[in-house]
Amino acid sequence: MRKFTDYRNAPDYADCFVQSIDTAVNTAMLVRTLASLIVLLFLSSNVVGKDYVGSNNNAGYLSPLGDKVAPAKDVFIAFEDSKKETEQATPVYSPAVESLEPRGSNVEAKSGATMLGSIALPTAEGKLDYFAAYDKGFGIFPYDKKKNPFELKINGWIQFRHHAFAREVDSWTDNAGITRPVKNRNAFDIERARLSFKGTALDPRLTYFYQLDGDTDGRHAVDFFDYWWAWKVSDRFRLQFGKRKVSASRQWLLGARRTRFIDRPMSNDFFRPDRTIGIWGQGKTGENGHYELMLGNGYRTSNLPNRFTDDKLTVAMTQYFDPFGDFGGQLVDFDYNCDPLVRFGHSFVYSPITSDALGSPLAETDFIRMTDGTRLGEVGALSPGVTVSGVDVFFYGVDLAAKWRGWSFDSEVFFRWLENFETDGAVPVDSLMQRGFYVEGGKFIIPQKLDVNFRYSEVAGLLGDRTEYAAGFNWYPMENNYKLKWSFDVTVLDGSPLNNASSDILVGDDGTLFRTQIQAEF
Repeated sequence: MRKFTDYRNAPDYADCFVQSIDTAVNTAMLVRTLASLIVLLFLSSNVVGKDYVGSNNNAGYLSPLGDKVAPAKDVFIAFEDSKKETEQATPVYSPAVESLEPRGSNVEAKSGATMLGSIALPTAEGKLDYFAAYDKGFGIFPYDKKKNPFELKINGWIQFRHHAFAREVDSWTDNAGITRPVKNRNAFDIERARLSFKGTALDPRLTYFYQLDGDTDGRHAVDFFDYWWAWKVSDRFRLQFGKRKVSASRQWLLGARRTRFIDRPMSNDFFRPDRTIGIWGQGKTGENGHYELMLGNGYRTSNLPNRFTDDKLTVAMTQYFDPFGDFGGQLVDFDYNCDPLVRFGHSFVYSPITSDALGSPLAETDFIRMTDGTRLGEVGALSPGVTVSGVDVFFYGVDLAAKWRGWSFDSEVFFRWLENFETDGAVPVDSLMQRGFYVEGGKFIIPQKLDVNFRYSEVAGLLGDRTEYAAGFNWYPMENNYKLKWSFDVTVLDGSPLNNASSDILVGDDGTLFRTQIQAEF
């Protein structure tokens, strides 16, 4: 994959052949330089052989370039003095983790030692086994990974956001007949203040990940968000154990830092699962295929104690292919890829949800809503006075994304079937089928600085259709760096079936949502 990164003299995304020309010129210059050095060394060795081998002349000689060169004896003495000084000096090492040789672990630590871009961490025996450095995150790294497999890397990111919602209706009424107000909103909040810890421990094949999350749109509390450890079975397969996202919906799995807009589409958040505790298997198929299988507690059991969940397990899988090379973690084409990149995939979830007592739904059921926004477990959701306490959830999604020369596009189609209702009374339907999709795309107007984006999203089913229109832009103020981003978008909602404070979209919202956000990460 070739990338064009220097846009200073290339208005409006000049053709990528400029990069090829630059590469050819640079290669020719490198060859010329190496050839000149070889000739110079050859000539210098001939002169030294003539003037100093078996000679007592210490007056020096003129090099082929006309410079006076010190006698060989003096050069040798100077080299020995320099060698002694070097052996007594503080060792200096490169901060690059992967290029370090095991010999570093045998170097004695000195008092007040400094490292080039890192800090030496001596052991009790006075040996340097670890160093601290910044390598796409702050961390502690071993010189010899086989001898000392422990590694720690710390990353963080935060979203500071302002949102304002202008309503077009005063209230909405769900299918159970309950009327609720729709409010105007105007507020600052901190969304997704995350701190993560990851690395290896005990064995190079054993990895771990812990993530803390803080925000102000909930309880203003810090949540132990994701935590798992994994064992690398082979180069093509590993097992994970812990708490993380259920394996379904591409943009949900991608993460909230790399969304095209300030947050995910309405339809994505309506259909996707959430987090659970379970076992994951991750592997590769062929050169560009990836898959993930999961067995966990439920469709959405994120922070629920086991007493609020059922005894049924959830099965999920996702699979995607990058036929033209690694698509990467960005939906937008920040790197301006000269060759087109494509990713397509699909996901499936089967999650039976049941209750020990009819008419008493578990908290697990509350995550499922009708297409008008009514909670499935709410009394009267399907029929007056009747409560759904159990249901089988089937989810299937198909996704496609592409990017090329500053342009980008992504889309997902969702299907969800609600089957085998457990109720304490008669209901008019045996099953429900819900469907939805989103389409979004954009283009960089100023390379690696400014992109504009558009979105359409829809949710449809028995209780009506709901839509979302959005437009916005992202500004990247740092040179060739997406770690600092300022975003703005406008979203028009037609009766939201979704209730998600993280995206500032609440159930029943009918009106216009304005969002501004600064995102920073390290």
